[in-house]
Amino acid sequence: MTDQVTRARIAGGQWIEPAVVLAVATAAGTLAAAVYQLTGLFWGDLATYRAGAEAAGLGDGHLYQAAYRGTDGIALGFTYPPFAALLLRPLAAVGMPVAIAGWTLLSVVALVAVIRLVVRETGVPRRLSTRWTVLSTVAALPVFAVSGHLQVGQVGLLLMWLVLVDLLAGRNSRWYGVGVGLAAGVKLTPLIFIGYLVLTGRWRAAATALATFAATVGVGFAWRSADSAWFWGGGLFDTARVTADPRTVLNQSLAGAVARIDDVGESGPVWLACAGVVAVAGMALAVWASRAGSELVAVLVCAGTGLLVSPVSWHHHWVWWVPTLVALAVACWRARHRGGAVALSVVWLTLVGSTGWVLASPGGWDLHFTGAGLVYSNLYVLLALAGFGVAAWLLHDGRAARRPGASP
Repeated sequence: MTDQVTRARIAGGQWIEPAVVLAVATAAGTLAAAVYQLTGLFWGDLATYRAGAEAAGLGDGHLYQAAYRGTDGIALGFTYPPFAALLLRPLAAVGMPVAIAGWTLLSVVALVAVIRLVVRETGVPRRLSTRWTVLSTVAALPVFAVSGHLQVGQVGLLLMWLVLVDLLAGRNSRWYGVGVGLAAGVKLTPLIFIGYLVLTGRWRAAATALATFAATVGVGFAWRSADSAWFWGGGLFDTARVTADPRTVLNQSLAGAVARIDDVGESGPVWLACAGVVAVAGMALAVWASRAGSELVAVLVCAGTGLLVSPVSWHHHWVWWVPTLVALAVACWRARHRGGAVALSVVWLTLVGSTGWVLASPGGWDLHFTGAGLVYSNLYVLLALAGFGVAAWLLHDGRAARRPGASP
């Protein structure tokens, strides 16, 4: 009888949870639209998406000529492939408040879906999965990578969900690789996961991902050939369209770290050397984790490697902290490791505290750091490198293997 009651409660929770998630996401979207209506501030990246979508609708050759100028006077141009502009075309059909509400709703749903997926992947019992999902979502929202993402209206949460669903939940599917290819077609950074599939010997999935990515390029050329020729002909390498100075504290990549340490406006050969070493070490660690049976760790290490070696990795690109924190929290809970829980709490506070970076530019100390300021300005880079060390230690110790019974 007790088992029947437990099963009934689990089944009931499965129905209630989506309704609660939708209600919370709708409330978040409504609040975001209200804030925009009252202040006219924030959501600059989403406004840039709309500007690009509107420009693309004017015909070929207009996409990369458009720019959105925010209240800070900075002009933001569209930097994604034409395929992304095609998918974003619906934004041009609605006003900014509606776009903000809908985009925020989708982003929050994607955040919860990612957390839910990681909770299941780590083998949390079904009777506790809802509790873990709710608590993890509450903890994730104030993390600057997430709050900053929602504030500017970025696409990263949706792409992270697409990649994780493909590489974790869909790895036994015949469509394995499609999600990675689509994500890369929208924003190039997920291309590193195709390399991961190759290095782990998943040739069919890698071929599927590459073919899907190539199809997005083909669709872009068929839709806007001149814009596609400009982008794929070299426009994608124009980092000046992404940031005027890599030293900005919001650029949490190795290139940004090297530029801040040298205090120069370019990274140069030192960055290339560092990126090469981290790329090799990071991908080797990801392959090691995969062969050890810890696919989640492997995917997270691969994501971190991509963020580190990219010339520009904005704070909101680091939404990958969320699945990482959830996975580590579950590991500490299983092992009853109080020291690990305390250390994880400190990391969480650090990631929440990095919200102070939004004050960097107005405060006039966005580019020049010395002493302890260099540590503060490179927090994500340092934490990611330390995380690689922790992952290597756990793999060597045999504790990073996937728990038996974890959801496939």
